[in-house]
Amino acid sequence: MKIDNVVKITALAYGGNGIGRLDDGRVCFVPGTLPGETVEICITAEKKRFVSAQMVRLIDKSEHRISPECPLYGKCPGCCYMHGDYETEFFWKEKQLKDFLIRSGVAAAEAVKNGFPAPQREFYRNKLTLHPGENGQAGYYAFDNRSIIPVDFCRLADRRINGLLPVKGDSLLRCTASGGARIIKAGKNIQLRENIPGAGEFLVAGDGFFQVNIPVAAELIRKVGEIVEAGSSPELLELYCGVGVFSIALAEKFPGLRCTGVEVNANAVKFAKINAANHQVSDRCRFFAGDAGNGLRKFHNHREFSILLDPPRTGVEKETLKKIIASGASRIIYISCAADTLTRDLKLLTESGYKVQSSQLFDMFPCTAHFETLTLLSFHGKRK
Repeated sequence: MKIDNVVKITALAYGGNGIGRLDDGRVCFVPGTLPGETVEICITAEKKRFVSAQMVRLIDKSEHRISPECPLYGKCPGCCYMHGDYETEFFWKEKQLKDFLIRSGVAAAEAVKNGFPAPQREFYRNKLTLHPGENGQAGYYAFDNRSIIPVDFCRLADRRINGLLPVKGDSLLRCTASGGARIIKAGKNIQLRENIPGAGEFLVAGDGFFQVNIPVAAELIRKVGEIVEAGSSPELLELYCGVGVFSIALAEKFPGLRCTGVEVNANAVKFAKINAANHQVSDRCRFFAGDAGNGLRKFHNHREFSILLDPPRTGVEKETLKKIIASGASRIIYISCAADTLTRDLKLLTESGYKVQSSQLFDMFPCTAHFETLTLLSFHGKRK
C-alpha cells in the first residue's frame, strides 16, 4: 500500500475517526488512531476541504492505546474506540457533545454537565441483530454496508447471548434480567420481561424497542425523575413513548403527575397499557397509538405541561417540532441517541424561545461511536 503522507493526530471526530491535517491544510480523517499519534497514511477518498485515509504504519503511539481483544476489530465497523482505553473514549465523547452544542450556539458552556460513564465497557448489550452471510451464518455488516462478517463471539453482547452464537439466517437475539438468552422468531407474538433497577419490571414484544444497556438506562430514568421533581408541571406528554417506561416510572414516583404517551407502534402501545396496569398507574397514565405530531392535539388549550421526547436516531420530524413549539409546553425533556440531529432540533427550539438549561451525556453504547444525551429546555420567549 502506497504512503501518501505523514500526519499528526490531534483529536477524535464524532464517529471515532482521528483528525489530522495534510501539508496543504486539508483535514484528514483516519480511523483507528488516537490523539498524539503520528501515522503514515494512504488516502482513500478526497474532497475539496478534507480527505479520508487509512493508517499504513503507526510511527508514534499514544500512551492510551490498547490492544483490542476482539478478533473482529478492524473488520467490524461497530467498535471504533476499542483501540483506546475507556478514559480516552469517554473524554472525547464528552468533548464531541460540547462541540456540537456550544459551537452551534444552542447551549452555553455551563449548561453542558459532566456525563455518566458506562459501568462496564463490554458485555453489556441485551440485544443483537444479525444478518445471513454467504454460507448462511449470521453476522454484522462490514464497512461496505453489504458484506456480512460472521460472528462467533461479540465483546459487546451479554455473555448469555454469546452462549447462543454462532447462529444461522436473520437472527434477533435477546436476553433479559429476569431470564436467559433466546433467539426471537415471530417477535410480535413473543412477550419478554425486562427489569430496570429502580423502575421495576416491564413487558415488551420480542422484536420491540428497549434500551440495550440496562445500568445506564436505570441512571437515565433516575435523572429524568430529578428533572421532573424539580419542575412544577402536573402533566407530562411523552412522545415516542415505546412501552411506556418513562411515563410509568415517573407516575409511580410522583402521585400528583398525570402522563400521556404517544407511540406510532400499536403493539408497543398495547404493552404500555399492560405495563401501566401492572404498576397500578392506569388511572394516571394513558397511551395512544399514532404519529407524534398528532399526539399534540390532545394538549391544545391544556393547563401547564411538559413534553418528554425520545425519538429515533433521525431526530424529531420538522413538522412535529413546529407543533411542539406551538403547543405551549413550559419545558421539554429531550432524550437523544444522535448528537448531530439533537443539535439540529435544538437550534429550531432555541430560535423559537426555548433555552437549554442542561445537557448531559449518558454512555449507553461504549466502544461504539454512539452515546445518549439528556437535555432540558424551558420556555423563555413570548407566546404568539
